[in-house]
Amino acid sequence: MRVRTHCRYVLCLVAFGTPFLAEPAAAQWSQVHEQFYLPAPHNWKFRENYRVADRLFNAFDYGHAILYEVLYTEPDAPTSKLEEAEYRFITQELLVRPPRVPLEEGAIEVAYGKMAPEAKAMFEWAHILHRQIYDILAMEDLSQQAKDDAVAEVILYYKSRPDLSFSSSPKTMELMEGQYYSTVFRNRYPKFNGLIWAYHWLQVGLYEPLMVGESLDERQTGVTATVARFRQMIERAPLHMPRLMPMTGAVAPTFAARYPEAAIIFDNLHSMHDVVSDILASEAVPRERKRAEILIAAERFRDLSSFVTTEEGWKEMVARMGLNNMGGPAVGFLAEFPAPTVERGAVMAGMEHGNMPGVATGADMPGMEHGDMPGMETPADAEAHVGMPGMEPGDPTSMSMNKMMARYQRMMADPVIRERIATDPVLRGMIEGAPADSAARAAMEFVTLLLADPQVEGRIHAAPELHRLWQDPAVQRCLETMRALKAAGRPLPPTCRTP
Repeated sequence: MRVRTHCRYVLCLVAFGTPFLAEPAAAQWSQVHEQFYLPAPHNWKFRENYRVADRLFNAFDYGHAILYEVLYTEPDAPTSKLEEAEYRFITQELLVRPPRVPLEEGAIEVAYGKMAPEAKAMFEWAHILHRQIYDILAMEDLSQQAKDDAVAEVILYYKSRPDLSFSSSPKTMELMEGQYYSTVFRNRYPKFNGLIWAYHWLQVGLYEPLMVGESLDERQTGVTATVARFRQMIERAPLHMPRLMPMTGAVAPTFAARYPEAAIIFDNLHSMHDVVSDILASEAVPRERKRAEILIAAERFRDLSSFVTTEEGWKEMVARMGLNNMGGPAVGFLAEFPAPTVERGAVMAGMEHGNMPGVATGADMPGMEHGDMPGMETPADAEAHVGMPGMEPGDPTSMSMNKMMARYQRMMADPVIRERIATDPVLRGMIEGAPADSAARAAMEFVTLLLADPQVEGRIHAAPELHRLWQDPAVQRCLETMRALKAAGRPLPPTCRTP
């Protein structure tokens, strides 16, 4: 073994016997605590019967950990650090000779683990669920009913930690791909992103040979074939790697049909892996904002309400994405790789709206209907906005009410902005309580406050059409007035003040 490999293994294992001293993180309070496997006779059965596949999971732990650590601690590092150096080490050394024992990720992602211990714990808790279900399916002397009961039991055990458990309600692609920081990682690091998606393809794909094999020999042969396909997938990167995030319902349809709740949890888990990578890689998220955005995302992935679709909507979304774009099937595959139907870096967010069952749109939110929002009716009097800085009538840069309403409607069509409004009592109060006799001024105030909101502004800069609207001279003049007054500690004028 090369010295570099040996040193990395020592680093991975150091936490097992030696306290790891690191520079303290910025002050923060976290009450998260670790929890181990549910005691059961099936524990470690997968390791016993499928040693080669089991050891690969130990290597996967390193890949996720080093990714987050590099993105967080070396934001200015060249892309080659991950795309070339780390990718080469992982694929040519670590995956060839994977560790024999699970790694302590905290010894690798030291700074990231201190910055976002809650997210780290969520990932580890879901990985335990993964491994316990592998163990159940790998236990040969369990009947199908006994396996079903055991899977239900470990899912219940997993959900006993609401502070860590991913929602079993399926999330739409808007949560992963529709945020102002979304898709940065996949576009900047196509090989490493492909490697992570290949990991996820194997993690859910291995369930399928365990489900469809009719004997231990068939199951072992199937698992061996699935692992071999994974190794083919990471050759000639990123040619044969998944172009969309692998979804359990597509890659492991038998498993997903029998255990849909587990399949949804794993899809949410893998989706959040992408979100954390995007937050850490995005320059639109300042370093001091990384933790806050990760915690916001973590809460959304745990809850039962935000960015949610129905189970039927989730199945339809999986079908629309296409198995060929996710790396292909995990069993019964042909020698040639399936032909994808989308370009690498394709974004599926928004494909649900209007044509997928069970997906909430703006019309489903009380007070969010574009045509009948209180105080937002298009007025006949275009001079009703008098008094707003930069909005005086006769000003050649002033914005007509029709233009303002067009901007308002375009912003409200954006799912991220709708989500921001729905969770902000001030902004939502403006929608629900604006008086009809000041419609123009209310619309201008509302849009300006949205444009001044840091979360919304980041989304606007990430969307070319919204960015062009933000650049309107009249809007910029009003924003400048708001910033100047705020910096001077002076109150905003009536038309720039929240109710």
